[in-house]
Amino acid sequence: MYGEILALMAALSFSGAALLYRAGVKNSDIHPLVLSGFRGIFALMFMLVVALFYPVNLAKPPIFYLIVAVSMLAAFVAGDSAFLYGLQRAPVSIVYPVAYTFSISTSVFSHFLLNENLAMKDMLAAVFIIVGVFFVYSGSNSHKSNSLVGILAGLTASLFWGLGVSTMGLALHWGSSIEVNISRLTLLILLTLPLILNNREKLREQVKLSYLALGGIMGIGIGPLLFMSSIGLIGASRSSIFISSTPALTVVLSNVFLKEKTSGKLLLGALLVSVGLLIVSIK
Repeated sequence: MYGEILALMAALSFSGAALLYRAGVKNSDIHPLVLSGFRGIFALMFMLVVALFYPVNLAKPPIFYLIVAVSMLAAFVAGDSAFLYGLQRAPVSIVYPVAYTFSISTSVFSHFLLNENLAMKDMLAAVFIIVGVFFVYSGSNSHKSNSLVGILAGLTASLFWGLGVSTMGLALHWGSSIEVNISRLTLLILLTLPLILNNREKLREQVKLSYLALGGIMGIGIGPLLFMSSIGLIGASRSSIFISSTPALTVVLSNVFLKEKTSGKLLLGALLVSVGLLIVSIK
């Protein structure tokens, strides 16, 4: 029971982070890389606190940091920037379900990078997810131009998140998930700090910084930690059942907390995406 509670809390953390991002950056015109880097500062602080309770050794071979750099560029620079760009311009109920289809791109990249087999269930999951994305788009209540931006941003995030996760899988041959995440966040901050400093006035004027910071802690820090803890208690498959619910959960929560209008088609699309993710998670 404790493992299931942790998995549910992880799902809520991921969904809550998306809501906070949207509330924090809505209608701002700041480059999303600046937003990603600023959020990463607080996520790194959280991870360093967590590291006090786990053995961490960052004396790794150069290949580890090369792979970590590729993972960081894919996930945090390209993927997260596309995700945040979408949230600046489109409702989270559109961007999030589409971006969360990254399990499919992860399966494809992992096939080539990690020699993982593509199973028939992956093809079935892809069908559910593609149909789900179609319903998300057709069921959007916003202007079609904003919907298209949100869909394209979500798909871009999905593609690069998949690459980031797969390359992170390579890095885990030399280090723990905490060591990989600390390294990725450190590289992100080093890359973006000059941009953050140059845009500090615009950040204060256009962004709700507390929302963005808390979203980073929940989305990159607390959520993954709870998920990993849940896997340790009840296994990856059972934990993934709860995580797979996040697209549909986020659509519902966006309606409650952000007052985003949710049509039946949009909710159906998010549910289909969740079903596709659940199929991927079945071992």
